[in-house]
Amino acid sequence: MVKEKTKKQKKDISMWTTIIIVIAVVYILSLLLPSGSYQRTESGTAIPGSYEVVEKIYLSPLDVIMKVGDQAYNTFGKLFVTLMIISGLMGVTNSTGVLDKALANMIRKFKDKALLIIPVYVFATGVLGAMGSMISTVVLFVPLGLSLAKQLKADRAFAVGLVICGSFTAVMSSPIHMLTSVMGQTIAGIPEYSGAGLRTIVTVINLVIVSAFLMLWVKRCQKDPSIYEKNFSGAEIGDGMDNVQEYSPLTGKEIIILLLFFGTFIFFAAGGVALELSMLPLASVVLPLVLVIGFLGGYDLDETMKHWVKGTGGMAGVMLFMIFACYMNVILNNSGVLDTLVYYVSLPLSYLSGSLATIGMFIANAIINIFINSGSGQTAIMMPIMAPLADVLGVTRQMSVLALQYGDGFTNLLAPTSVNLMACLAAAKIGLKDWYKLCVPLYAILAIVLIASIFVGTAIGYC
Repeated sequence: MVKEKTKKQKKDISMWTTIIIVIAVVYILSLLLPSGSYQRTESGTAIPGSYEVVEKIYLSPLDVIMKVGDQAYNTFGKLFVTLMIISGLMGVTNSTGVLDKALANMIRKFKDKALLIIPVYVFATGVLGAMGSMISTVVLFVPLGLSLAKQLKADRAFAVGLVICGSFTAVMSSPIHMLTSVMGQTIAGIPEYSGAGLRTIVTVINLVIVSAFLMLWVKRCQKDPSIYEKNFSGAEIGDGMDNVQEYSPLTGKEIIILLLFFGTFIFFAAGGVALELSMLPLASVVLPLVLVIGFLGGYDLDETMKHWVKGTGGMAGVMLFMIFACYMNVILNNSGVLDTLVYYVSLPLSYLSGSLATIGMFIANAIINIFINSGSGQTAIMMPIMAPLADVLGVTRQMSVLALQYGDGFTNLLAPTSVNLMACLAAAKIGLKDWYKLCVPLYAILAIVLIASIFVGTAIGYC
């Protein structure tokens, strides 16, 4: 008799375990590191050379807990309302089956050219990301990415990569991003929107790399059907392309539903920039459109609201996760160690020169970004330090702005402290391990491009 041996499969570390571990590490650091601060100007920018150690601030666990509610409300209150509306839109639209039918028809029509959907999407979101849009709201697009992943027979990591890599990659080198490039140039005392040539070239190259990488990733998934089956349950697969046996033209009502659906996302992604509308007015406009889609789908009011509630239920875990992430912000902002981290990370740069110094600035800002997820916050704190440091090290101030911009963007999709990344992973129901399998090799390639551009910029006296 042959003994059957059962091997326990290694269980991936969940998002909840990860965030608790990160919170614990940040809290321990707040107890071990000295409290300190930079003097700041009226605009909130740090004054170089003004860092000094202050009396140690110890936060008790109760201090942290009592502040989390306010932090979450002030940081994500508007986004939570928006998530409820947009997830309702997804719930009602998905229930009609129109989205899956349209995607299946498109893929069957394009056949081998279906992968061309990927570069079109990546470049479209890249343009929006470069303008500063589709960053904090990128989690809203994850259900759309999952639908495309199912139709292309890819995995959940691809779904996240598709919706997040285009916009976040463009942020890294955008020539027009107000909160990193333009703000950094203003603080550094150089012309706003200057140096657009090199930044644009790097952005285009990076988006081409992202598109090609994701296309190859899908082909890899398609060669091994077990990947698709492991990532999506039988019910989910049944709701996808396999449920549409033949090409079936869309009806007039279905076309209108699609126009409203995709028009909503375009309106949301670009409306803030073009119409200067904030998140809540944009969401308020979408609210009645969900009811219209339900009516076009043949639902009465009660049925529409039933599907709406079902859709919002999927976002409850995401919002709870974002609340947990606020523990880190509370600890760093109230313990006095944030400026200390900035100070110690910037110290080694004074021993480097030329291209290596700029690469050091890039790495330093990438590390700082793990703790300061806000692009504007990091620029305000670091740029006053980077600009005079560039003068001392013999590189142009434009290079210091570029290094800060690269660093701020590079770890956005790698750091477990990135709220946007972790929210997207929670929405897609995958862990960091699966995400890193896709993201680490992709960003290793992008790092080569960024470092090469630093050498080029230093050699030509980029200004």
